[in-house]
Amino acid sequence: MSALFIPYDTYERHKKVGELLGEGKTVVDIGGQLNMLSRFSKHSKLIVANLDSSQEKSDVKIDKGKLPFENNSFDISCAIDVLEHVPQPKRRDFIKELLRISGEKTILSFPIGTNRHKEYELEIQSWLERKKQDVSYLKEHIKFGLPTEKEVRELTKGMNVKLFYSGNLLINKILFKLFLFDPNIPILRRIIYFLKSTIYFLTNPILYAMLARKKYSDSIVRAYLVIEK
Repeated sequence: MSALFIPYDTYERHKKVGELLGEGKTVVDIGGQLNMLSRFSKHSKLIVANLDSSQEKSDVKIDKGKLPFENNSFDISCAIDVLEHVPQPKRRDFIKELLRISGEKTILSFPIGTNRHKEYELEIQSWLERKKQDVSYLKEHIKFGLPTEKEVRELTKGMNVKLFYSGNLLINKILFKLFLFDPNIPILRRIIYFLKSTIYFLTNPILYAMLARKKYSDSIVRAYLVIEK
């Protein structure tokens, strides 16, 4: 299936990281989805690694702790929306591990902890709980805290970093509720699925052009951190 048919939030973060990777690099995607980043990158080799406990399929399994790769094993290491699931005291060590296994640079994406974003996640959690939906990932966001710009600057102090921002919380809320709209009637569910896929196909490139390169503000959704070695 074309990458254009997937929900915008997933499309955007993988497309942006794919652009930041460049071409012809060896890449390891820590905590990634198998066969997702590969749709958006022009790599020479791409390995996906996940914790043993993860439900995500992967090429390599990780025991808790040190990543199972030698120093400088890849040109680039990346972690797409993983940092927010790492407890705050362990985030610097996680970033250092990513840098250890990369020869050129490390790329991370994560939902950025602005005041409005924190309020938005609490609102979405309450809304999902009323609909009896899984909120475990949001509870982890709230438990560990979304990374803030100040925290990221402190975690990467002394490193050669660039930060980029994207998204709009209001648009994100509309798209998220569209994604979750799934009537419990088989024939209607199938029709809705094709309608949503068509909407994604038509709007993803437009939304990306509008939202993938934003200045920092309280209404942004995501940050992209590039650390050059």
